[in-house]
Amino acid sequence: MYFFIAVILIAELIIAANLICLIKKLDEKVLMLSETITESKPKLKDGLNAAKDAVAKLVEGVHALCKFAEKKKQEYTISIMRTVLIYALLFLLKGKSKKCLSAMQLAVVLKDCWDKGAACNS
Repeated sequence: MYFFIAVILIAELIIAANLICLIKKLDEKVLMLSETITESKPKLKDGLNAAKDAVAKLVEGVHALCKFAEKKKQEYTISIMRTVLIYALLFLLKGKSKKCLSAMQLAVVLKDCWDKGAACNS
């Protein structure tokens, strides 16, 4: 009986020793991993800041693109309205006088020159 108890006690000691060795190896690996993470923190921080800056510049680019599209939309709307107005006036005044056509074309050219000059000064 004593022999049986001694064998069980020795087996438990062997198992406990193996567990302690395994825990010690895992602790060393965790410490190495922690050290690696600590060393790479500045690089990670720089990378995240660069990504943040890239996203901010992307947002600015999208806003600039939206402004450009809105400006072009307004320009095309004005151009279409001007064309419709000219054709409506031509339809109403057809055959009455060619001087009206020349005067309208001159007015449109002068307005375009005025708009381009105002845009350059802005």
